[in-house]
Formats: sequence, structure tokens, C-alpha cells
Amino acid sequence: MSDEAKVRDEAADGSGPDLERREILVPGGHGTAFVARTGQLVEIEDVEGQQVADFVAFAARNRTEWLSTTHTRSAILRLTVQVGDRLESNWRRPMFEILRDDVGRNDIITGMCDDRRYRLDYKVEGHRSCRTNFTEALEPWGIAEWQIPDPINFFQNAPIHPDRTFGNEIPTGRPGDKLVLRTLMDAIVSVSACPQDLNPCNGFHPSPVLIRVLDPPGDVP
Repeated sequence: MSDEAKVRDEAADGSGPDLERREILVPGGHGTAFVARTGQLVEIEDVEGQQVADFVAFAARNRTEWLSTTHTRSAILRLTVQVGDRLESNWRRPMFEILRDDVGRNDIITGMCDDRRYRLDYKVEGHRSCRTNFTEALEPWGIAEWQIPDPINFFQNAPIHPDRTFGNEIPTGRPGDKLVLRTLMDAIVSVSACPQDLNPCNGFHPSPVLIRVLDPPGDVP
């Protein structure tokens, strides 16, 4: 996890090498990881607007099970996700359910950015990437770079056109917009405030996301 991630109200977690985190402010271009227990809510807030939050997760009890965009697409028979959808693992078990989505635009097609993307497509060396963020954040759990699956890109504006192509446009999220997930199995979760600043993905200006892990109050916040 980035040293810049601001963490408050930490409690010891006996199931892994890291701590449970209740609230994490992730700086633009960086990432974090945390444990979410069955029944807890994971709230992702776009603090300044127009920011994509790449999201991956692993089953806490068995790291060979992970959140799968491929299996989620097969389950919902759509190329995007919306409120009410259950997000499935590669073992075809539901891991999360979307309870709230203020933006209503999410991407389950595009792969995460990585250093090769910046080097080959933009001729830039040493640029931070979502793959770097996930690798750093998940290292305490022994999860290697090659094990990281394709992410769900929450808040990403990738419209699907009539000719079956899809775009990459400035996100429509506004400051304070939120997405809330119900956790359906104990999970190790990682979120990257995408560093992409060379195309419209984050409005050309990566900005923070705020993560909250909440015990369910009976009503969605």
C-alpha cells in the first residue's frame, strides 16, 4: 500500500499480515488494499469527480478464487454493471452486490493500465500504473503481480457504440458521488485511483478516492 494512503480507526486482523481498515483516503494515482468481511459494505467515493476506481478482490480463504469480470459478464449477460448486480468469482460464486451507484457508468471490458502501456503507447518511462498500485498493495498477502486479475473499473466512462466498439471518455462522476457494494464473502480487496493522465480516462487529472468499510446499518448510506 502507498505510504501516502491515510488510514484511520485501524483494528487488528488475525487472518492476514495487514490490518482491517475502516476509512482510507487514496491519493490520485495510488492504491490500497484491505479486508472486507461478509455482510460489510464497501463504499467508494469519488472525492473530486471524474476519477476511475479500479477494483480487484480475492477470496480471503483461498487466493485461487478471485473477482472475475469474465464470469460476471457471463452471469449478467451485459457489458456493464448496475445496481442489483452480483459480481462473480472465477468459481462462479457471488462476491459482491452493487447496492448504490450514483454515476451509473462502469467498465468490465478494459484491462488495467501498466508500465508497458505507458512505454509502448505513450513513450513514457516510469509512469505509475494500476498494475503497480495493485502489486504494491497486495504484496503483504503474498499476491504476486502475475496473479492479479482484470479489474472492474468503477466510474469509468467507456460507452458501447452501435457498431460494437467502445469508447474512453471523460468520466461523468461529480464530487462526492458514491458506489456501495455489499460483501458476500470474506475478501481481500484492492482499489487503485487510476494514474492515467494521458487520455480522458480520469479527466486528464488523477484525483483521490475515499474508501469506507462499514458494518451494515440496515439502510444503505
